[in-house]
Amino acid sequence: MQSKFEFYTGLPVRPARPERLFFGLFPDAATSTRVSRFAERFITENRLKGTQIKAERLHVSLHHIGDYRRLRTKFIFAARRAAEAVSMRPFLVTFPTIRSFEHAVSTNNMRRRQPLVLLGEGGALLEFRGVLRAAMERNGLKTAENFTPHMTLLYGPKPIPFQAIEPINFAVREFALVHSELRLTHYNIIDRWSLEG
Repeated sequence: MQSKFEFYTGLPVRPARPERLFFGLFPDAATSTRVSRFAERFITENRLKGTQIKAERLHVSLHHIGDYRRLRTKFIFAARRAAEAVSMRPFLVTFPTIRSFEHAVSTNNMRRRQPLVLLGEGGALLEFRGVLRAAMERNGLKTAENFTPHMTLLYGPKPIPFQAIEPINFAVREFALVHSELRLTHYNIIDRWSLEG
């Protein structure tokens, strides 16, 4: 049985409000290229159809801050204050498995496209997310406890069961505050913060 897309529990895939604010981790250019090439091979070998995520949009979502009709500066201000309070050393995230997350049936009884994701693991990632979560709450931002570390590679109709892959490592040296607009199709990096301990 496949799990639902836990990070976005309760959130539509394409929100009614077109602007989203979130914290995320973006791999460096070399890692993005390596992940993108892996995705291309996996898609070809498994004869998958769908929309592959472009290399520059590959990321790990940490915290969803909110969806808005028009993004207000007060949320950006609060998010920046939270980010500035975070202190942690760079760390490593490993992606040793791949699978599809199952979306719930949409309102017209059509099954939505399922995200094919790399599943990440690493105690430091969970620790970092917890530190950021506490800082967000101190600055009046809502947070979610549930978290499934993942990097989405593809949206497509064919489900892929859980399976091991040759692990892909991702060195996390910074995190970003992201403004996603145009129904989540365009990312604006508002700010980045280096992890320096």
